[in-house]
Amino acid sequence: MSSRTTEIDPTQKINGDLYCALMKGNTKRIADLCLKLQDHALVEQLLDELPDHHLDKLTRQNGAGNTILHETATSNHTVAVAGKLLKKAPGLLGMRNHNGETALFRAARYGKTDMFNFLAAKVSGYDESGLQFYVHRSDKTQDTRYLIQLT
Repeated sequence: MSSRTTEIDPTQKINGDLYCALMKGNTKRIADLCLKLQDHALVEQLLDELPDHHLDKLTRQNGAGNTILHETATSNHTVAVAGKLLKKAPGLLGMRNHNGETALFRAARYGKTDMFNFLAAKVSGYDESGLQFYVHRSDKTQDTRYLIQLT
């Protein structure tokens, strides 16, 4: 009897790992896997293929209260992924982590200008008091570097 090993295509492995992490709501693992990819098309494809009955998984929070959008907001290279996430689950934009931070606040805090501009465009029609929600944490800390761009 011969032993034959089947080699798994690395792209399929990452795709499977991403899907499992998404289904478990493990946003840290998702973010870690995304950082390994040069092209985020695989992640976008995974989001496109996510069945509607699993969309609630996108709004799950990790131990720090971060959603997948919070984690995505810490990179300028994942703007397209953030766009897909918000099409699937628009409520992510207003979700806060345990520090009271929105994804927009995190993009500002991490200095991710491209991501900040993308997320800011999503709230650009709000009045000043509405905008305050997105740039203030629960402890009333605000990131004033970017507040001026929003108004």
